[in-house]
Amino acid sequence: MKSAPNLAFDYRPCRGIAIALCGVTLLAAIAAVLSGLDPLAKLLIAGIAVASGAAALHRHLAAKTVRIAHGAGGWVLVDREATETPVALIDHVGRGVLLVLGFRDEGGQTQRFVLTPTNCATDLRRRLILTLAAGPRRRPPIAGK
Repeated sequence: MKSAPNLAFDYRPCRGIAIALCGVTLLAAIAAVLSGLDPLAKLLIAGIAVASGAAALHRHLAAKTVRIAHGAGGWVLVDREATETPVALIDHVGRGVLLVLGFRDEGGQTQRFVLTPTNCATDLRRRLILTLAAGPRRRPPIAGK
């Protein structure tokens, strides 16, 4: 069987996920305000919800990685300064239309990328799924160990 061809694509965060994150943050703040707690606790909890949502939104939209590539040398992430970082694919999960890729660099830092139909072309997604299927499979951990 012929090996999988090189695969490279630009990564941009999905706006739909950002909008959903804003909605969930708003709902959490509203739930805190409508709860039966005293006003100071309501304000504190709503503030924590908004601050957490803003931090998560910033992490999502300000992704340092702009390109993901796979070739004979393995997986590589490219940042805004065009610095290439070799990484290992630690896991990948497909949930409906979402495809989540998890990577670990040599320093032990992990990064996850969510690919949706809006930020990943259909042909690229198909090639990526074939590449992931052709790669080595990790065995699930044994219960109790």
